[in-house]
Amino acid sequence: MAGLFSFARYLYLKVLVAFSRGLLKLLAPSPRPTPDKVLEIPSRDKDRTIQTHIYKTSPDGADDSTPAPVLINLYGSGFALPFHGTDDKFCRLIAETTGHVVLDVNYRLAPEHPFPAPLNDVEDVLKYILDRPDEYHPSRVSISGFSSGGTLALATCTVLPRDTFRSLIAFYPATNLHQNPSLRKAPVPGGKERSAFWTRIFRESYIRGMDARDPRISPAFADTTGFPDTVLVVTGELDESAVEAEELALKARDTAGARKREVVVQRMKGCGHAFDKNITGKVKVSATNESYDLAAQILKRA
Repeated sequence: MAGLFSFARYLYLKVLVAFSRGLLKLLAPSPRPTPDKVLEIPSRDKDRTIQTHIYKTSPDGADDSTPAPVLINLYGSGFALPFHGTDDKFCRLIAETTGHVVLDVNYRLAPEHPFPAPLNDVEDVLKYILDRPDEYHPSRVSISGFSSGGTLALATCTVLPRDTFRSLIAFYPATNLHQNPSLRKAPVPGGKERSAFWTRIFRESYIRGMDARDPRISPAFADTTGFPDTVLVVTGELDESAVEAEELALKARDTAGARKREVVVQRMKGCGHAFDKNITGKVKVSATNESYDLAAQILKRA
């Protein structure tokens, strides 16, 4: 009986997610990224690959014969929406200004592929990188993510050794998927509230009966001593996820121990969730440029 109920719930979630995907396809233009290369990285699962967009534009004076620093980027999906490619501008900027090769990963989505499928995909991409030390510098790998991609980037840092990543960059991530989304409040009122109903649907599609307090799902419950030595968290003052993200960043700063850790928290004024994806008006344009440039500077120092 329990199995039948679980299957029925899955069908319910699948129908709702399919509806939301179809609606967004009608209302929002599909991403048109321009990567330098599209790579199919082997998955741990048989007969499956992970599509990854490669951005590789060396700045003037860079030596292409030496292993390159790498940034693994994870797009925002709500864990369920196929928005791979929406970070094209960010990936191109990082490649052009920092010398990093950027791997923008098309990880699997729920409800078809719930937790831990996306985390497994990130680990498989990392393995691909580390298995090629002549091409990629194994001690200069960083990770970034936007929205749920930022959540996955944070979660990845909780399950891998501290020295795996040089830097961690998270744009407006959700860090506590256990919390009732209707209880979240933005630091500054006046922004456009996200639907608590759809947030619950996407989260349930991803978690599927697991304990949401698992730090691999909700980084807010993680031991942050293993976070990289450089952390950047970008939030928006009109975003309901801002407070929990900033609290996690401060926790990472406080748990650095004897090892020095640089933690930068940047709250963008007049900006809500995904402010860099729907750029209208001077405030969002300025915030996008400022936050992207800050990420580039973090990566250059690292």
